[in-house]
Amino acid sequence: MHKPIIALMLGLIASTLAQSKEIVIASINEQTPRLIVSTSIMRQIYQRLGYEMTVVNYPVKRSLLEVNNGSANGELARANIIEADNPNLIRIPYAIGIVKAVVAQKRTDSPIQKLADLKDYRIGILRGFVVAEKMTENVTREVYSELPALFKGLIYDRVDAILFSKIDLEYYIRKHKLENSLEISNTPFLEIPIYHYLHKNSANIAKALQTEIKKMHTSGELQDLIKAEENNFIEAARIKAQDKKS
Repeated sequence: MHKPIIALMLGLIASTLAQSKEIVIASINEQTPRLIVSTSIMRQIYQRLGYEMTVVNYPVKRSLLEVNNGSANGELARANIIEADNPNLIRIPYAIGIVKAVVAQKRTDSPIQKLADLKDYRIGILRGFVVAEKMTENVTREVYSELPALFKGLIYDRVDAILFSKIDLEYYIRKHKLENSLEISNTPFLEIPIYHYLHKNSANIAKALQTEIKKMHTSGELQDLIKAEENNFIEAARIKAQDKKS
């Protein structure tokens, strides 16, 4: 390849990078499957607007505090239940995923069939998973700060069941080969849309982002992207599990 052509290509790349703007998005320390998928989705959408998305991880509750006080431009993915306590956040009104709230419990135990049954059990939840906190306000519960600790609470009988997102529980059980000892409820107790949020100081970005996502939603491109990213993650996890067996 001729040197002038190489120089031109390098110049175009440098120009593209220079034109990209950074946007800082907060999320939680636990890199769960749902958040990994959401990160990939939002990074691609921001790139369409000329932004490079940088994710900064915090403890679950601190993540919202940092965004609400303006230390970060936005919050990666949350249910709209957070809005009452975080008035500075602007919701982009198109869901970027669905959290299916289910329980995991030991296979030897009687299965929990419905939400009302939770009151008869000791339930483990992850701190800052606001939906689970609301769902278990009136039941006996243990609150854990990390997902491994949440599972240990179940395995060592500190709780009878744990309540969390289906895709996250399935992945953790598969990753740690717990299929023979733990099972997940067949029907979700709740299905909660999750949304991307920006601080009101980033209102102009929020407006542009909403316009872009609305266009993608109307054409079906957003739904296709969400499905593709979920399938890609599951397939990658399956291949990784096979490689470990080899």
